[in-house]
Amino acid sequence: MLTTLKAALPGRGSGLPGDLLTREVTVDADHLADYAHLCGFTLRDELPPTYPHVLGHPLHMALLGKAPFSAVGVVHIANRIVQHRPLLLGEDLTITASVRGFEPHRRGKTFDFVTEARVRDELVWQGFATNLKRGAGDESVPKPPAFEPPPVTAQWRVADDLGRRYASVSGDRNPIHLHPITAKALGFPRAIAHGMWTKARCLASLRLPDAFAVEVRFKQPILLPSKVTFGEDGDRFAVHGHLEGELVKLAD
Repeated sequence: MLTTLKAALPGRGSGLPGDLLTREVTVDADHLADYAHLCGFTLRDELPPTYPHVLGHPLHMALLGKAPFSAVGVVHIANRIVQHRPLLLGEDLTITASVRGFEPHRRGKTFDFVTEARVRDELVWQGFATNLKRGAGDESVPKPPAFEPPPVTAQWRVADDLGRRYASVSGDRNPIHLHPITAKALGFPRAIAHGMWTKARCLASLRLPDAFAVEVRFKQPILLPSKVTFGEDGDRFAVHGHLEGELVKLAD
């Protein structure tokens, strides 16, 4: 909690921190079950592919606490995961995180949290969370390529308490997700769903290979409560109006 509060305060310096932070993790089976249930994954010995992002969250907050700006107003706009093989419950994991950037963007500048999970010396998982620090942008930066969303294959009801429930399993207690009052203070009409819950819910609906790369772009936030539609077709999937994603199977 102290790390989260520190990240919300203005930092010092002019550049992003160059630290490589590390934590050793043994996954708690009860916490994993709570996360899997909330995100729609079947409970099994393999970790959901989005779960290592949660394990890296304390390191992300520690890095933000060293950044030259407050975390308030930073927006997670894209996320890429590379899973080299499934991570298994019972494996001891070494999680590392660093930050890279800045890169120009049409609405400010972006930076990435780069997270890796290893079992002993084996790199098994990588995550790249792209965040936008809003400000003076660069209109010369190309727009993302057009994405044709697949047709609707499912409809989801997203409950009004989802933000608080996901915060309890992820540690991400950004006030925009927790309550309408705190969300309104930061410019949203209601609390919004966490982007990584939305990505996790999508992946829980797909048939995933053992080794893959999956990238999503977050479009518009999901206001809580909401009813949204999901579609998937081959390697493309979407929560219509909110998320666009692509999955690529990696060679064995």
